[in-house]
Amino acid sequence: CHRVLRDVAMAPSLLFAAVALALSSAFAASEPTCGAPSSTLVDITASIDRDLPSWESSSGLGASHRALSSSHDAGDDANVSELSFCAHTGTHIDAPRHFSRDDPTAVDALPLEWMNGPAVVIDAFDVPALTPETLEALDIPRGVTRIIVRTDNTRRGLMQRTQFVRDYVAFTELGAKWLVSNRPEVRTVGVDYLSIAAFEHLVTAHVALLGAGVVPIEGLVVPEETVAKGWWVLHCAPLKIAGSDGAPARAWLTPLDV
Repeated sequence: CHRVLRDVAMAPSLLFAAVALALSSAFAASEPTCGAPSSTLVDITASIDRDLPSWESSSGLGASHRALSSSHDAGDDANVSELSFCAHTGTHIDAPRHFSRDDPTAVDALPLEWMNGPAVVIDAFDVPALTPETLEALDIPRGVTRIIVRTDNTRRGLMQRTQFVRDYVAFTELGAKWLVSNRPEVRTVGVDYLSIAAFEHLVTAHVALLGAGVVPIEGLVVPEETVAKGWWVLHCAPLKIAGSDGAPARAWLTPLDV
């Protein structure tokens, strides 16, 4: 009699456990695996150091970008660095207010989800600029919201060269307008040099992209040896600087599990 009563008393608990297990299995099966933990993480951020290429500089960022206001060597209790460099240094993002006169949005107001999530790495080698013809030939997937365009800038190692060059590969004005018109879902574009806009189209290409709400991630390091073209999960964390037109960022890729 006690055994029967015990079994009856345990039945609701066993039933609940079985239902909970079934539900958890069902939810697990339906959850996307995008961004799942992986042993492969590729840092695509340029290191901020004295040799980092800097806009129109022949000598790079220089040693003055970081100074110790307190140091162990001087007998202080702690090492304390003070930083001094442009918001558009190294790997960084642009906010609309950087070039757009019609949109005052600053970097701290940009939605982080625009810069984080599935992204496609696209190779655009052997072209001098990202023109409408070039972009059309790249077959950028429709509906994609984040792209990273890898160009001859990577093969030339421009982010590892101290001296600034003007003949980097980037968007022309018409190329920028093509992207906005033909891939309107794109919210973030990563590029492998200091500017998303070609030097001769510096203002107009920026205005076309930023005015349409596209967030550039500039100064990425995307080596072919560690980053295959195709789909990845992009992670980008810009500094939250109130009112700023841009901010340095840490960016990395993890595999997209499908």
